[in-house]
Amino acid sequence: MKHFFRWVLFLLIPAACQKPEMLLPVNDNPGLTEINNLSQLYIFYELKNGDTVARLNAGQRMSSTHWVVHIDRRLKLKYLIGHLSYIHKKRHNKKSIHYKAGMHLYFSHVDSVRNVLALNRFDSLQILSPFYHSREYAAKYAQTYPEPAVHIDLKPGSVVVNDSIFSYPADKRVLGKYLRKLAGDAPRVNLFLNADYNVYYAQYNDLYAFLKNFDTLRMHLIPKEFWYNPKETVHD
Repeated sequence: MKHFFRWVLFLLIPAACQKPEMLLPVNDNPGLTEINNLSQLYIFYELKNGDTVARLNAGQRMSSTHWVVHIDRRLKLKYLIGHLSYIHKKRHNKKSIHYKAGMHLYFSHVDSVRNVLALNRFDSLQILSPFYHSREYAAKYAQTYPEPAVHIDLKPGSVVVNDSIFSYPADKRVLGKYLRKLAGDAPRVNLFLNADYNVYYAQYNDLYAFLKNFDTLRMHLIPKEFWYNPKETVHD
C-alpha cells in the first residue's frame, strides 16, 4: 500500500515540475488503496488570461489497464463535464484492439485518516446535464426505477437530501443516519445525485466517495448524475 502511494506521488512530481501543480481532494472517506496494472490520467487546473481552464493530460493511458483519474480539487464541475464524458467514452470503447474486459475507472483522493491515496470506482457514471433533475427523471422512468427514491442535491456549501438541508461539510454520521432513516425497511432504495455545476470538485469528490459506501444491495447509487447550471431551468 505504501509503495503504491509513494509511486503515485513520484508520478505526480514530474507533472507538477512542468507546471501546473496538482492539488488532489483531501477527505476522510475510505477507498481502494492498492491496484496493479494502471494508467494515470490528470485533469489540471490552469489560469489563462484570468480564465479557469481544465487541461486533460491523458496521453499515457492504455486500454488494457485500469485508469486512475486525478483531478485538481480547485476545478468546478462545469469544467469537467466534457473531459469526463470523453474519458468515459474512451474507457468503454470495445472496438479498440487494446480493449480488455474487467478494467475500471477510478477517481483519486487523499484519505486524511490514513494519509494514503484512495480510489473510488466510477465506471458507469453518466452525466445528464442539464436536461433533467432526478425527480423528473425518476418520475418519467418510473418503470425502470420502481423502488423508493432519495434525491440528493449538492450545492456550494450544502447538501440537500429530499427536503432536508445539511450544511457542508456535513457531519457524516448524521447524514448517514438520515439516509438510513429514509431507506427505512424498504428492500431497496435508489440514491439519485444532482449537482450544481458551480460546486468545486473537492466537495463533489467528498460526497461521491461518501455515497459509494452506501452503494450496496439495499441502497443503489444510480450511475446517472444530474449536473446543472442553476441559472438555467432544469425542471421540466
